[in-house]
Amino acid sequence: MALEEKREKRPPVTPMMIEEEAALRNGSRGLTPGPWAEAAGPRPRTTERHIAVHKRLVLGFAVSILALLAVTMIAVLLSVRFEECGAAADGPPRASGNGSLSGAARQPPGAGQPHGRPEEEARGGEAAEEEEEEEEEEWQRRQELPLWARPRLPRHLRPLHYNLMLSAFMENFTFSGEVNVQLEVRNASRYIVLHAHRMHIEAVRVAEDKLAGGVRVARTFFYPQTQVFVVVLNRSLEVQRSYNLKIIYNALIENELLGFFRSSYVLHGERRFLAVTQFSPTHARKAFPCFDEPIYKATFKISIRHQATYLSLSNMPVETSVFEEDGWVTDHFSQTPLMSTYYLAWAVCNFTYRETVTKSGVVVRLYARPDAIRRGSGDYALNITRSLIEFYEDYFKVPYSLPKLDLLAVPKHPYAAMENWGLSVFVEQRILLDPSISSILYLLDVTMVIVHELCHQWFGDLVTPVWWEDVWLKEGFAHYFEFVGTDYLYPGWNMEKQRFLTDVLHEVMLLDGLASSHPVSQEVQQATDIDRVFDWIAYKKGAALIRMLANFMGHSVFQMGLQDYLTIHKYGNAARNDLWNTLSKALKRVGKSVNIQEVMDQWTLQMGYPVITILGNETTDNIIVISQERFVYDSDAKPKDPSRGDNSYLWQIPLTIAVGNTSHISSEAIIWVSNKSEHHRIPAFEEASWLLGNINQTGYFRVNYDIRNWRLLINQLTRNHEVISVSNRAGLIDDAFNLARAGYLPQNIPLEIIRYLSEEKDFLPWHAASRALYPLDKLLDRTENYNIFNEYILRQVASMYLKLGWPMNNLNKSLVQASYQHEELRREVIMLACSFGNKHCHQQAATLISDWISSNRNRIPLNVRDIVYCTGVSLMDEDVWEFIWMKFHSTTAVSEKKILLEALTCSDDRNLLNRLLNLSLNSEVVLDQDAIDVIIHVARNPHGRDLAWKFFREKWKILNARYGEALFMNSKLVSGVTEFLNTEGELRELKNFIKSYEGGAAVSFSRAVETVEANVRWQRLYKEELFQWLRKSLTH
Repeated sequence: MALEEKREKRPPVTPMMIEEEAALRNGSRGLTPGPWAEAAGPRPRTTERHIAVHKRLVLGFAVSILALLAVTMIAVLLSVRFEECGAAADGPPRASGNGSLSGAARQPPGAGQPHGRPEEEARGGEAAEEEEEEEEEEWQRRQELPLWARPRLPRHLRPLHYNLMLSAFMENFTFSGEVNVQLEVRNASRYIVLHAHRMHIEAVRVAEDKLAGGVRVARTFFYPQTQVFVVVLNRSLEVQRSYNLKIIYNALIENELLGFFRSSYVLHGERRFLAVTQFSPTHARKAFPCFDEPIYKATFKISIRHQATYLSLSNMPVETSVFEEDGWVTDHFSQTPLMSTYYLAWAVCNFTYRETVTKSGVVVRLYARPDAIRRGSGDYALNITRSLIEFYEDYFKVPYSLPKLDLLAVPKHPYAAMENWGLSVFVEQRILLDPSISSILYLLDVTMVIVHELCHQWFGDLVTPVWWEDVWLKEGFAHYFEFVGTDYLYPGWNMEKQRFLTDVLHEVMLLDGLASSHPVSQEVQQATDIDRVFDWIAYKKGAALIRMLANFMGHSVFQMGLQDYLTIHKYGNAARNDLWNTLSKALKRVGKSVNIQEVMDQWTLQMGYPVITILGNETTDNIIVISQERFVYDSDAKPKDPSRGDNSYLWQIPLTIAVGNTSHISSEAIIWVSNKSEHHRIPAFEEASWLLGNINQTGYFRVNYDIRNWRLLINQLTRNHEVISVSNRAGLIDDAFNLARAGYLPQNIPLEIIRYLSEEKDFLPWHAASRALYPLDKLLDRTENYNIFNEYILRQVASMYLKLGWPMNNLNKSLVQASYQHEELRREVIMLACSFGNKHCHQQAATLISDWISSNRNRIPLNVRDIVYCTGVSLMDEDVWEFIWMKFHSTTAVSEKKILLEALTCSDDRNLLNRLLNLSLNSEVVLDQDAIDVIIHVARNPHGRDLAWKFFREKWKILNARYGEALFMNSKLVSGVTEFLNTEGELRELKNFIKSYEGGAAVSFSRAVETVEANVRWQRLYKEELFQWLRKSLTH
């Protein structure tokens, strides 16, 4: 193809280019870099040694300057001759005069590499050692990459404003655009380097804003390795001047999930199309040429031309609409505040909407398919959004910054949602809710996604991280506020104090306990590094650290600090130290002096987390020994950083501790643990007393005890578990199972702890037990003695299952029931009973499915539908699978569609599972974002684990091509398919596959290898110990 051929061409690199780049690096021209420039690019090197050397070299440099002037003149002449020859040979059409348009751009891979080492400058006499160091530095400086080959954009230009005009052609899925960028020049240069990817540039013009005429464009080229477009000018742009860059281009509305892409849905038998954007983190460059890094904030004026049968949306309200006679309309949107490119957005669709208004006058609309709007499926989301904007405005004491907020529900999207400022986009399953057929769990999921995205309107959109290494500054806060905001909507649900533990803290500790983990803040250099920082470490560990920080600061002081942080940095960028400094000042205002940065750097810049071990001192009363070490599941795993053993990790740990006995627990005290091992005196610590650490699990660490203390805690749970808080009961269960899995505890301790559950009436400990048992179940579910484990769990569940029974059909009841905790407990117990083979549970599920099939009326209680569907498909014949498959196709309710699809993966029939796996790659049958869930759920089924693993390997190229650029998707798929492989043979298969596979997900695969190695190690070291204890326990 012609376009590909053009990409093969290489632009010349002239001596003038090298000289100008050197000048830019040294800061020898232009403005002194300010704070903005400091953040945007590498700082120039200046040290005391350089100053001393320069004093000695004044005479030498005087001579060298004369030589350089001569060389520069020659370089200019050569450059002009080279440019003329290059233009005549293969260049674009030459500009015919100042301000004229240059032609189509070339895209040469490997373009612009340095041509050899420059001549050394003349030097005066100096000590040999200093001369060598100076020479080394000079060599490194001159060997730096050209501006366009660097991983970050050069800092000599800053965009101030974009005027972007688009025309969307929905009949052939293309669009054309004209972007005018107002540029501020910070350092003189002949080069404009900005991001552009997968587009055809038709013309380029550069003009000075306040003067007639323009700056002649010598040539333009793409540099695909860094996804940039380079404009080479005939003369340098002048410092402190403002210029306008005009680019005319066109591109495809892609049939994928990123950039400006298309989606479709069926209404009244007719397929309709829409187009929407997904720019985070680095995909705005696919939709328009731009400075696609978060530090480059600018204002945007968007105009979209489209057929009148569609409507268009963007971040701001429509200012005016101009209708044309040929059935087209152009919508001109109001100018945005200062913002980054990654949360700019637009959409072209033929949706309808419903509307509400907040107390402060913010117009909130929910746009969706006309049939979904007509059914009222968006009403719940619309109403809670209004309440949540009011909540955040009150909590942060910073008003919502735009006049409107649109919520857009789309059929296809790579993520649950995206927080575009003023135009948040959601996949339909995470925002549309039909009260008549949605469970509490589904309602909770929808609620928390909306709470998360609305928090981003402040943390992310209003105040944006300087760079992607601190992505947790927005994602960690949004994830934490999922629970705080849901507590505001449903105060009795105790989300932040309880559900946070099982859904965030316990889950991310599984991932962060691997030697292949990484810090919350991690260095990001290449564009390929950006994708990997968007993982559960950034989201969930970030949230857990924020929660720990809020608890040791005190919630009111923490809130005051956040208010200051948002006020100081609104419409700008901030880094983690900005947050630490603001929070430290908030503490000082209430008379406390804690260096937040010193404490939190250890938690954000080190990977992993500690396990605290508390030992009673048998020789001295009231004295305990507290030690810390890094927790890892597999002590044999190779450390990610070989220079650091696990013993070198050290944290400042806010350990809360309490002493208890059979009837009472003391108030908590806080001990800051900062050494490997410390001795502490604990008042009233008697022989029969037990110790409890990490009260209510507010800290991000595990706690281990000597066996005597574990026995006392188990005895306390058995006799009177309510002396210990609900949160700590859940924490003890999770810590015990994971300490045993990693070899810190005997295997029987966690199984002895859960014996008390027959008396447990609170949901959270049951939920913690269920989640802790799940990975253990998957380690054992293909072993010959699995029935022993299965029987033990059934015994623990049986009495509570009989007490709670099944819910009644609640089709006519309110979706949000007052007895949330009770209903969730009942659901958890039914799920365990059916999963482990309780006969009554199986019979009840089969009866409910049979009734549905015979009457064609679904009377299955909403809150257990997913359990019943899965159990029925697993137990019953192929006709039931076909019935569920038919219902999956016929239902229009997105919540029902999701659980029907997942139920199909529960079959024991390997032929049906293979059929489903193959169908999952057909986008007409299974949406792209749902195919991954199908593959993962088949892998969790012991009858399908090997099938999913084989399918994954055979289809890897297809899967990687489809999901490789989408954050989370590849890592989620790799983890989901491999996490429960646990034999030596499967480990060999995984390693052999990694040796042969092509491209993508390297970090995910290294994590997968470590996980499978830990599974194999546990099987070898601890499986038989566990079964021996189980056999003995079942015979008593």
